[in-house]
Amino acid sequence: MHKARHRLSIGNHLICFLCLALVISGAAIYAGQVEKKGIKPFSLISAQQYAVQHSYNIRKSKLDVAAAQKKLKETIASGLPQVSSGISYMNNLELATILIPNFFEGKFEEKIPVQFGTQHTANFNITVQQLIFNGSYFVGLKTASIYRRLADQGLEQTQLDVKETVTSTYYLILVSEESERILKANLENLEKTLYEIREIYKEGFVEETDVDLLQISATKLKNSLQAISRQKEIANNLLKFQMGIELEENISLTEKLEDILSRVDVVKFVEADFDLESNLDYKLLVTQEKLSELALKNEKSKYFPTVAAFYTYQRSAMRDSFNFFNFDENWFRAQFFGVNIDIPIFKSGAQKARVQQAAITLDQMRNAREQTAQGILLEASKVRVNLKSAYENYLNTKENMALSEKVYNVTLTKYREGMASSMDLTQANDKYLQSQSDYIQAMAALLNAKNSLDKISNN
Repeated sequence: MHKARHRLSIGNHLICFLCLALVISGAAIYAGQVEKKGIKPFSLISAQQYAVQHSYNIRKSKLDVAAAQKKLKETIASGLPQVSSGISYMNNLELATILIPNFFEGKFEEKIPVQFGTQHTANFNITVQQLIFNGSYFVGLKTASIYRRLADQGLEQTQLDVKETVTSTYYLILVSEESERILKANLENLEKTLYEIREIYKEGFVEETDVDLLQISATKLKNSLQAISRQKEIANNLLKFQMGIELEENISLTEKLEDILSRVDVVKFVEADFDLESNLDYKLLVTQEKLSELALKNEKSKYFPTVAAFYTYQRSAMRDSFNFFNFDENWFRAQFFGVNIDIPIFKSGAQKARVQQAAITLDQMRNAREQTAQGILLEASKVRVNLKSAYENYLNTKENMALSEKVYNVTLTKYREGMASSMDLTQANDKYLQSQSDYIQAMAALLNAKNSLDKISNN
């Protein structure tokens, strides 16, 4: 007896050792496969960060920011000194003839034809212009700066949208995996039961209808698993597209659904103060309102004069023959300095109408901002209620699923003992499947509600 126990103990140790070896070798093989296939692992945070750097929408928004930066530089440069130069050449094929009094002979009433000038004329000049005062220019500087801020806020809004969509798809994949896990476990148990019922049927203790009903339920589960598998594939490709990853590449999600659900602190999220000023939709409207204010100032500034100074340095040469490259000949110098003042006097009421239009646009923007502010506050309140309701529904469906499983197991035991019909077993199984479906939907609703609250809070 002692030797038998000893051999049994050795056998148990050997089995444990073999299992451990299989686990280690399996892990090594899996790691090798991951490395070989080049699978990229992503947590939820790393997926968001990757998408913020590589998403197609982010790239577009960054180009908008770059364009706004260049526009600001262009506006600033338009008020700095402008230097231009010009070269001109003219060939007088026939000199113009004019009539002058014949003062050579004292016959002033008599007109004689004369020609002045040379056949070839060349000019070279450099002109420097400097804007001294222009109301539209100073308003334009502020407007370009606001446009730059608007582009930055647009980029921030795009980043928030990308994070939301990536998070939503990430959740969808995790929920699909959880649903697949639950259905596989259910199918495995159902197939075991189906096998037992078939064996009992062969003995003649149950009817063929009992086997058929369970087979129908098993087939439904297989169809559901196939649908979930296709949904996972589509969701994975969607996530890669949202993150800016080539569809041919392989990725894996490292987050666990239970870890994410454990971080959902509903009380904290629901009771946290909502800051309207941090909402990006509201911030964008505030910026657009400032642009409307500047547009009104710009139209009013067009009533003011524009003052600009200029300086011109010029060299001219007149030749009877084309010998401008002979630097021994003279080039005559001239310099000019002056100030231009453009004073608007009368524009037939067109400018007044433009000012009035800009004022109406500003009123419209202010009204839109106030309306949007109230809408955002209402939405924030709604999202909080939805999150609280989704969490309560999640807890209830989780409890219902556990109860449905308990009822199914009890019914299965009764069926095996001949105390329940096949219809009772089928109904219990259907209710259990429905409770699982409700649980999956409740999880998805809870995660989506949290995602919506994170977005509206700019979290």
